[in-house]
Amino acid sequence: MYYSNKLGFYLKQYTTQIIVGIVCLIIIASGLFLYFKINSNTQNSTVVSGSVENNNEQTNTEVNVTEDETILPEDLRTLEAGQKVTVKVATIDDEGVLVLISGDKRINAKMIGTDFSKEMPDTIYSIDQDLAGKYIDISFDETKVSNGYAMVYIYSDETTLYNAKLLKEGKIVLDSNISKKALEYNKLAESQAYAKQTLAGVWGE
Repeated sequence: MYYSNKLGFYLKQYTTQIIVGIVCLIIIASGLFLYFKINSNTQNSTVVSGSVENNNEQTNTEVNVTEDETILPEDLRTLEAGQKVTVKVATIDDEGVLVLISGDKRINAKMIGTDFSKEMPDTIYSIDQDLAGKYIDISFDETKVSNGYAMVYIYSDETTLYNAKLLKEGKIVLDSNISKKALEYNKLAESQAYAKQTLAGVWGE
């Protein structure tokens, strides 16, 4: 068949192939567009999610620190581990929690390394007689607050660590959760070892 021009000939011969090629190109281009869009959204979501998680972690940390710090007055928050300060003992409850007074603030405190779950019947009475209403020196370890309580070493005089005195007399037992890195760990552990050896207090029952 004769065509008046070459364009008509090519259109007649290759129209179908041209249409198919154009459709294929559209499909491929659409697929690539969707692929890159989805990947971009996923990466953005990951970044945002990671950022939110980090912000949440920072917020939670700040909340915990703030909560702990509010338990102590400003002058006690700034104390370094082992540094002593004088406070007054108001009372002690049946679980060995001391109420300390520093300035105009009352602080619930526990003695580091002490476990009152096993104690002599007169332990609380004895502590009350020794400390209630008196001014004593206290110091902190690296961690000042745990579970809402100030964690303290108590000194009934310049040389006597009262926490260790109670253990040595067998009036209480050593807290099994105390870290061996605690500043006074050796003294506390040696005091309990002495009580065991001499069958003092709870160890002689």
